[in-house]
Amino acid sequence: MAISVFPSAAARGLLFLFLIPTLPFTRAIAVAQDTSALQSPAQFDDIAARAAAARDQQNLPLAIQLYSQAEQIKPDWQEGWWYLGILQYSSNQYPGAIDAFTHLLQLVPTAVPAMALRGLCEFETAAYDDSLRDLEQAVAHGALNQPRNEQIIRYHLALLLAHAGRFQEALDQYHFFAEHQVADVPDLKIGIALAGMRVASFPSDIAAQGREMYQAAGNAGYVFLSGDNEQADDLFTKLFAQFPSTRNLHYFYGFLLFPHDPSLAIDQFHTELAVNPTNETANALLALTLVIAGRFSDALAPAQRAYANAPDMEMAQLALGRSLAETGDIKRGGDWLNQVIQRDPNNLEAHLGLVSIYSQSGNREEAAHERKVCRDLAK
Repeated sequence: MAISVFPSAAARGLLFLFLIPTLPFTRAIAVAQDTSALQSPAQFDDIAARAAAARDQQNLPLAIQLYSQAEQIKPDWQEGWWYLGILQYSSNQYPGAIDAFTHLLQLVPTAVPAMALRGLCEFETAAYDDSLRDLEQAVAHGALNQPRNEQIIRYHLALLLAHAGRFQEALDQYHFFAEHQVADVPDLKIGIALAGMRVASFPSDIAAQGREMYQAAGNAGYVFLSGDNEQADDLFTKLFAQFPSTRNLHYFYGFLLFPHDPSLAIDQFHTELAVNPTNETANALLALTLVIAGRFSDALAPAQRAYANAPDMEMAQLALGRSLAETGDIKRGGDWLNQVIQRDPNNLEAHLGLVSIYSQSGNREEAAHERKVCRDLAK
């Protein structure tokens, strides 16, 4: 069952098509009727045919009413639940659409399009945890394989990930839009800025006086993600001059630079910490960047600050473990790194730290084992 998705209220401007004819946005009102007498197969066939005809004629209220009647007679009719859900979705009747898609998924748990559409409907009803669960599950089962659906699913997924505080994963989704030069999505740039600046809000929540700054920051981030680093640097430089005390603006640029130019990222993290010294994420990422650069003594202080402000942050524990081990406190450093590995067995940086610790202590067997783990993880 391959579908394309009609744009939701949160993503107008993303154009998608149905397998069925495109339907107008009209508010359908289902008419409750007594269907207890509708029992025979002939009556079901008649209602199903009338429902299909109403759908073809783009008569949403009548089509929804008839599909609802048909499902009361034959509740295992998969096609009916599908069309009932998609017709209600297209007419902004999101609770009804969620119910229809839920019935379909009970009959066909692998109906990925229904799963994705239910997630989009849940977004519109502010059931954000449910929406994130459904969209992630749909993506895991191949929902992004339909190019016409990819933009709307990625966009909502990015919004939800940022709202859940999973900012890096949100930026990973936004990267798709920059990489493919898709810029005409409403509030896309603001969404990028919110994820990059670690603000767990939706673009629609941003007050009018703050939208200019987020729009400009998101545009700079979009340009960087599209691969134009020189223009992005110019845009960020102008932003810093215009908004010198805005928190997480330098962090955002440093985060983007981190995989490509750690030395420039370090400068941005230092500047961010001058604006906001207690920024635990900036401290942790600064410490980790210094660790990767081999500047373990410099990394120790920001790692300690990050841990003091956020003792449960894995990145802070990792940076602290590496910097302690490399500045003489092998035992405490090893303890921290092993704690990281217990929760995240595939953390390459923690295993690299153990290689160094075992090599320093002369434990060749354990060092060789950790090197093998690192090679396997790097494949």
